[in-house]
Amino acid sequence: MKEITTHSLNKGFKSTLTEWGFSDTFAGYLADFSTLIIILVTSVIVYYIAKFFINYFLKKLVEKSRSKWDDHLYEQKVFTRLVLLLPALVLKVSLTPSISKYPEAIMFIELGLNIYIAFIIMRVVVSFLNAVYHIYGELDMSGSKPIKGYVQIGKIITYLVGGIAIISLVIGQSPLTLLAGLGAMSAVIMLIFKDSILGFVAGVQLSNNKMLQIGDWITMPKYNTDGTVIDVSLVTVKVRNFDNSVSFIPTYALVSDSFQNWRSMGEAGGRRMKRSVLIDVGTIRFMDDNMYDNLKIKKITVDEQSVAGEDVTNLGLFRRYIYNYLRNIPNLNQDASMMVRTLQPTENGLPLELYAFYTPPNWAEFENFQARLFEHIFSVLPEFGLKAFQRPSGRDVQISAVLPE
Repeated sequence: MKEITTHSLNKGFKSTLTEWGFSDTFAGYLADFSTLIIILVTSVIVYYIAKFFINYFLKKLVEKSRSKWDDHLYEQKVFTRLVLLLPALVLKVSLTPSISKYPEAIMFIELGLNIYIAFIIMRVVVSFLNAVYHIYGELDMSGSKPIKGYVQIGKIITYLVGGIAIISLVIGQSPLTLLAGLGAMSAVIMLIFKDSILGFVAGVQLSNNKMLQIGDWITMPKYNTDGTVIDVSLVTVKVRNFDNSVSFIPTYALVSDSFQNWRSMGEAGGRRMKRSVLIDVGTIRFMDDNMYDNLKIKKITVDEQSVAGEDVTNLGLFRRYIYNYLRNIPNLNQDASMMVRTLQPTENGLPLELYAFYTPPNWAEFENFQARLFEHIFSVLPEFGLKAFQRPSGRDVQISAVLPE
């Protein structure tokens, strides 16, 4: 139908120009040129009409829709780039019949249109992959199973297939011929895409084995990395360190080398506290009534009922005091293991170890909590008649030298 209309339009122009006194040859050229201009203008008008429809009507439908996938398709310009195919399709259908007398021109125009169509299809596929990535990013599972590496592989394949198609159009050869040539250059291709191939394989292993996900705190001394994973791509993993610097680690390095993932710490009930204070063994003694009275005066609550009838030492009572103190701290996981114990004596004193789990496992809050806790421990030790072990300093030697015997 369009071929008949285009041919009739061209024939009508030629007849009119001939009636006006133009020669038959010149009238033919002028009619062909006029028809070509009309078809080009028509294709541009079709494009702008379709673009107006997308930017006005389709945009309103997308905004009213409750689903989010269509918003991402619109934002990534999938529909806008699809519209770019319309002018090429109009020209491809209408232009050839109009200039059928010029086979060489038709050959070059069709080549240009085919290359343009292949390029636009390639851009549409890339935009669609971007939309898929953003749609997936809103799912709960996106943090534990990132697909950025798969999307990047899809883009590489799209560009590779599109490039082969365009080159085959330009040289007039079958794409299979080019693929056969690429097969002979497989060693060079493997060298060029080595990082991408290794990164893709590593990404699959990291995802399937749940070794890494966005938001994990990882430590990798080899790369001087200690921070939170903020992005996992095909080639690199981006980590924001605690000093706000950013480390870029090759994805395959997370499989070939060792790294420490602290995610299970939060899943296990909090950040583990395992820290000790050294007690001077020369200050450990049995409790007496004066020591109990002194604690009451200082308003230090001790569990006297649990030690009734026992020969209790000041260290034993202090252990029970610290244990009850930990039990009353809301940020400690009361369902997880919690203990206050003494370890093997050393030449530096008797280690008194505190073992508990702090929630939430925020590093800054945890360190602040530990500092406050041990400040309290050191300040309350003398009330139980205990001292923390500390090696003599030069000042201690000077003081002992001037004290009378």
